[in-house]
Amino acid sequence: MSSMNAPDRPILADLVDLGTQVDLDAGTNLSELRRRDRAIGRKLAHLAGKPWRQLRAWLREINQDRPARAGDTAVKTLRRIVWLLFALGLLAGWSASLGIFSYDGTSPVNVVNVLAAFVGVQLILLLLTAIIALPRNLVQRLPGARPLQDFIGLLSPGRLVTLVARYLPAQHRLSLEAALGRHKASHTAYGHVQKWLILRCSQIVAIAFNVGALACCFYLVVVSDLAFSWSTTLKVDSQGFYAFITQLAWPWRDWLPGAVPSLEIIDATRYFRFHKGMLPNAPGDSINVVALGQWWQFLLMAIAFYGLLPRLGVFALSQWRLGSALKKALVHAPGALQILDRMNHAIVETGAVEPEVRMKALHGTPLPIHGVDADRPNAYLINWAGINVDEDQFNSVFSRISGVMIERMLHAGRMGPPDEDDRTINEVSMATGKSAILVAVKSWEPPMLDFMDFLDSLRAALGSERLITVAPIMLDHECRFVSADPDDLDVWQKRLQSRGDSRMDFLPLTAETA
Repeated sequence: MSSMNAPDRPILADLVDLGTQVDLDAGTNLSELRRRDRAIGRKLAHLAGKPWRQLRAWLREINQDRPARAGDTAVKTLRRIVWLLFALGLLAGWSASLGIFSYDGTSPVNVVNVLAAFVGVQLILLLLTAIIALPRNLVQRLPGARPLQDFIGLLSPGRLVTLVARYLPAQHRLSLEAALGRHKASHTAYGHVQKWLILRCSQIVAIAFNVGALACCFYLVVVSDLAFSWSTTLKVDSQGFYAFITQLAWPWRDWLPGAVPSLEIIDATRYFRFHKGMLPNAPGDSINVVALGQWWQFLLMAIAFYGLLPRLGVFALSQWRLGSALKKALVHAPGALQILDRMNHAIVETGAVEPEVRMKALHGTPLPIHGVDADRPNAYLINWAGINVDEDQFNSVFSRISGVMIERMLHAGRMGPPDEDDRTINEVSMATGKSAILVAVKSWEPPMLDFMDFLDSLRAALGSERLITVAPIMLDHECRFVSADPDDLDVWQKRLQSRGDSRMDFLPLTAETA
C-alpha cells in the first residue's frame, strides 16, 4: 500500500499489524532493531509528539514491501460479518413487522401492540445500551453496576461477531481474533476497542432491524388495506389516549400534523372484541379504513423517531468512541512503547571506562525511560528479593544506561517484615508522577508467582497509566554488574508480555543495551 492512500487504511488494520510485527521482531537482534527504527524515526521526525500517527507511519515503512497483511484480512473479514449481521437485522425487522401488522380482514391491527414492540421495547433496549456504554470509572462507583453491565454485554447482538468467527477458516478466524483483542491478557490495551467494536456492530443490527420494519410496514400499507384500531383492558378513555399519542408525536407534530391522529379518529377506532369485534364509536355501522388512514403515518413516524434515529445516533457515538479507543490502543499495545523509544531516541555510542569483561553492562547505548521529567530525571528503585547491591551502585548503572538518578531505593520480596511490600507500594504510589518507577530483579531467577502478585498490587496502587520498568540484572562473583544471560532475559520478557500490560516496560542489562 502506497503512502498516498495509507491514511485511508483503517486504524483497526494497523492495530492488528502492529501486534504481528512485534511478534516478528521478538526474534530479531536488539541492535538491529534500534538501527532500523532510529532510521525510520529520523524520516518521521515531523510526526514527533504524535505517537499514534508515528506508529501508523512506522508500519507503512516496515510493510511497504508486504502487500498482504493480517490487518487487511481482519478488516475484510469483519466487514463481511457486518454485512451478514445487517442482512439478519433486515430479515428480523421485516418478519417482526409482518407479524405485528398482520391483518386478515377481521380484527384490525392493534396500535398498542405496534407501539409496545417498536417504541417501548426499543426504548428499553436503548437504556440497556446506555448502561453498556457507561465508562468503567463511573460503573465502579455504582453498586452492582459492573455485573449488570457485563451481563447485558453478553446479550448484545454484536457478540454474534465472535460467534460467527468460530466457523471461519483458520486464517480469517485468527485475524479477526487479533482485531477483537490478541488474547485475554491484552485486555488493558484492547478492552475498550472490543467494547466499542461490539457496540457498533450491535447498532448496525438495530439499524437494519428498524429499516426492515419500516420497509415492511410501508409495503403492507401500499399493497393491502390495513385497518387500525386501539384496544386495552386498562381504564383509558379516548381523551387520555389522545393525550398520550400527542405527547408521543412531539418530534413531528408541529411540522407534520397529518401524522398525528385526531381525537375523533382515536375515539372512532377504539376496538372491543365481543360480538365478533366492534368499533362502537365509528360513524355508521362500519368504519372507513381509508378515512382513518392517519394511523399508518403516525406509526411509521414513531418507528423512525424512536427506533431508527436513536440507533443512528448511538452508531455515530460508537463509531467516534471506537476511533478514539483504536488510537489509544495503538499507543498502549504491547511493544508500542519500545518502538517509540527506538524511533525517538538517538543511538549514543560511548567508550568503556573499565575493562569490557567487568563493565559490559555499563557502557554503550543509553535506553531512555518514559515518564521521566527531563529537568528532573529521578527514579524510585524497588530492589526485589534482596539484590546485594547498594544504592550508589544502582545509581551509577542506571544513570549510565538510562540517564536517571535514583531518588530513593526501597525493598520488597525479602524475608523481612511482613508488611514491607505494602509499605513499599504505598510509598511509591505517593511519589510524584514525574519520577520513574524501576523494579530491579535477579535475571537468573525466573519470575515467580509472588513477584507477579507484587506487580499486580503495584499496578493497582499506581493506576493503569503509570509506567513501571522492570530491569533484570546480573552480577558476577564480586557483585558487579555484568551482561545478563539472553535465555534468562527471554524468560522474563515473555512472562511480562503475557500480562498484556502496555505500561510495563522491560529494561535488560546486556552487552547490547551496553
